Amino acid sequence: MGQTLANVDLEEIDALIAYGVGDGGLYRSLSSWLKKNENRFLIFIEEDEALFLKAKGWPLAKDPKVRLLFYKKGDVEIFQQIAWEFVFLRFGYSSEQGEEFFAQLEHYHRGVDLLASDCEDMGVQVLSNALNNLAALPKSHLGQALEGKCAGIPAIVCGAGPSLNQAALMLAKLQDRAIMIAGGSAARALNAKGITPHVCAHIDPKPPYHRFLEQDCFEAPFFYQGRFCSDLLPLVQGPLMWMADGGSYPLEAWMAGECGVFAERFDAGWTAANFSIAIAAHLGCSPIILVGMDFSCGPDAIYASQIAGEENREELIEITKGELYSKRDWMMSAEWTSSFAKAHDQIEWINASAQGLDLPGIERRPLSEDLFKIQHDISAIVHSLTIDAPLSEAKHVDQVRKKLQKSFEKCLTLCDAMLKVWEKFYPHSPLEKGEYALLDTEMEQEICHRHFLLPLWNVWKRPILRASFHPLGQHIHRLLFFKKAIELHIGKFS
Repeated sequence: MGQTLANVDLEEIDALIAYGVGDGGLYRSLSSWLKKNENRFLIFIEEDEALFLKAKGWPLAKDPKVRLLFYKKGDVEIFQQIAWEFVFLRFGYSSEQGEEFFAQLEHYHRGVDLLASDCEDMGVQVLSNALNNLAALPKSHLGQALEGKCAGIPAIVCGAGPSLNQAALMLAKLQDRAIMIAGGSAARALNAKGITPHVCAHIDPKPPYHRFLEQDCFEAPFFYQGRFCSDLLPLVQGPLMWMADGGSYPLEAWMAGECGVFAERFDAGWTAANFSIAIAAHLGCSPIILVGMDFSCGPDAIYASQIAGEENREELIEITKGELYSKRDWMMSAEWTSSFAKAHDQIEWINASAQGLDLPGIERRPLSEDLFKIQHDISAIVHSLTIDAPLSEAKHVDQVRKKLQKSFEKCLTLCDAMLKVWEKFYPHSPLEKGEYALLDTEMEQEICHRHFLLPLWNVWKRPILRASFHPLGQHIHRLLFFKKAIELHIGKFS
């Protein structure tokens, strides 16, 4: 049985995933499409083991532009495999069956694309921010020391979704009832309504500068991770509350540790909205009430009113025709929020966003004064956060930067030396030669290799190697990748 291509625009996709290999007819009909672009691929998912083994002998199984994969129900590794190998490519789905498989794959595809997006520039933006933000670490408070410090105090966590407009009047009445936390652009949106949040939370490596500069809550406690834009962090006048990285960039944790600052990884989710939610839960707040957390928009406005800029409108994904749109990071952020609430079921969760995506497991209720039992001295509670969170006492920041710079320079020298050994023995392999093994061992011991190059390569190797099947070619690709990555970053130390 063959597959249909109904509703699939082949010119708008790079990787076509078909559920069931059929008789191979789809491959034959798409051979010219595959050849037109080097980044076009056809992936067959087959759950019939006998047919899978039979198809392995067909011409399609030998085509480097085709993947034939056996799927056993419950095997989630296949989703990771496809999503990572074809990261940054546009997916399309063909077949009259496999909807459940495709839905799960699309979930992984969005997540992997978002994870990898930080590395799309080989991590230059994030690492540059983390390096420059080291200067702020000695004067930053340790936000993770505040675990449970606001136990039982309500929190209103604000996003910048369009529904924030409807909540503004009520929010103005609730500033003595709950700690109001603004994630990212929500601070500007609240300011536009005459509301100043009690706490701000930012993680965006490159937020819209104008939007950040237009806010007027620079004196509020400011939670951030090292990845946040280092050009904007010096503008913050309020107490800096540093939170450890989430694990995507091992070099961040190494730098903090070398400065004498140790903290457990802190999962900030996908967006500033998620980071704000995680902060509220870390403080021990309950209930946590979500406002302006639409994770979507209508056809007219992407954000709450009076936020300038409608950037990246081309990234909108239509959810309900002509009515509701979302983005991949918003959708992943919504899923993260539901999962996070489920994992923290000791907290009462309320979705008071008047519109937007549903958050399974979180009841949607109107924002009203009835949600709050008593008044609190919120100003005093927020002020106590600065007292209860000790300064990081980070030391030797300049020495750490210099130590890391030397390691980058050493790895670049080693890359060049190893490439020269390849040239010396070409067309034969130098992998068994003593001089190459010594250089390779020396490289493996370097900070730059262990905490930067290797993690970055683990993100990029699958898309880089998807058209390279020769084991020696893979070694060369890795060395050239290392060299390029170092050269892109090394200027950031000056």
